[in-house]
Amino acid sequence: MNKKGIKPKKRRKLRVKFILKSLLVISLIVFSFFYVQNIKIKNIYIKGNTLTKDHEIIEKAGIKNYPKLYKLNIKNTKENIKTLPLINDVKVKRNIFGKITIEVVESKILFYYKYNEKFITSSGDSIEDNDKYYGYPSLINFVPDTIIEKLITGLNKIDFDIIMMINEIEYSPYKSNDGTMIDDSRFILKMNDQNTVVIDTINIKKLNEYKTIYASLNMDSIKGYLYLDTITEDKIYFKSYETAAKEQAELENKKEE
Repeated sequence: MNKKGIKPKKRRKLRVKFILKSLLVISLIVFSFFYVQNIKIKNIYIKGNTLTKDHEIIEKAGIKNYPKLYKLNIKNTKENIKTLPLINDVKVKRNIFGKITIEVVESKILFYYKYNEKFITSSGDSIEDNDKYYGYPSLINFVPDTIIEKLITGLNKIDFDIIMMINEIEYSPYKSNDGTMIDDSRFILKMNDQNTVVIDTINIKKLNEYKTIYASLNMDSIKGYLYLDTITEDKIYFKSYETAAKEQAELENKKEE
């Protein structure tokens, strides 16, 4: 026995146990490393997409054949998915059980622009008309770039269910009788409910009140023009088609006289 009271054989036994435990830990680490490196993707979860199909995202991500999970380059995967027309942002998560989750942020389609035969998105991008998208408003005539940018900005402030109530958008700048431009950002919206809204990009947020105005003016039975391009806090301007037709006839008669 030495001065500290520990026999040499006992010390050797402690060393052997320590070495064995260390080897076991190292073996487990090495085994875990190779196990994780060889895990294949088992489950794919796609979130946030509405118009972009799951299979489109999976193909762009390069995981259609369920490759090894940790050999997947996350940065490249995200960049590839972002090349899809409506995808603005992507998050990719994975775990050691073979689960991969792809969460995307999609742009919304605002309208179909007949001038260039493309759909315009909430991010201002143009995407091809490939017979995949239906039911969106149509912008039927040419609009200067600066004005269309204002239109996109304005529509991004409108509830999407209101946008989907619009059937047709016509650019209709307002000029005086002598040709002087009064409002170069005015649009006429033909609604799916057969009413017509006159709006400009300055007052476009008033469209969010459309359902309330519709109910208050009984526009389900009396169809006509709703003027939201006029800034008046205490009055809503609405003119039935019948009244508008009479006024137009009277004006034509005066011109003939």
